[in-house]
Amino acid sequence: MTSSASPTLPYVDFATFLQRHFPRQKVQKITLTAGFSCPTRDGSMGKGGCTYCNNKSFSPNYATKLKSITEQINEGIAFFRRKYPEMKYLAYFQSYTNTYGEVEDCITKYEEALRHEDVVGLIIGTRPDCMPQPLLDYLEELSKRTFLLVEYGV
Repeated sequence: MTSSASPTLPYVDFATFLQRHFPRQKVQKITLTAGFSCPTRDGSMGKGGCTYCNNKSFSPNYATKLKSITEQINEGIAFFRRKYPEMKYLAYFQSYTNTYGEVEDCITKYEEALRHEDVVGLIIGTRPDCMPQPLLDYLEELSKRTFLLVEYGV
C-alpha cells in the first residue's frame, strides 16, 4: 500500500486515512447540529458570522437543533443504511463552533453521540480561540477511548 490513495498524491486523503484506522469496516461521517453558536455570530467578536460559513449549504435536512443528537444520528444512519447496511459512523459536530458553550453541555452532547451503538468516534469542528482548558482535558481523555478528530478553523 502506498502512503496515499493515489501514487500521484503527496498526502494521505481522508478516505484512505479512515480505511487505515478502521481496516475492518466502512466508516462514514454523519453531520450533526448541536445548537452551538459562534463568537462571530453572537456579537462577542462580530456579527453575522463569517462569509464562508453558510451552514445551510452543507447541513443535511435531518441535522437541525430542534432534534436531539440521537434523533439526528438515527436519521443520518437511515439515509446511509440503504446503500451500506454494515457501515459504522463518526458523529460529525460540524455546524458553527462546537466547543463554544458550557463545558458540561458540550460533554453531554458528545457522550450522547458516543452512546449510539453504530458510532465509532467523533469529529468536532471548532476554533482554536474557543477551546477552554477543561474541555481540552476532557478531549485528551476521550481520545484514549475512542476515535477523535478536532477540526480547527480560523
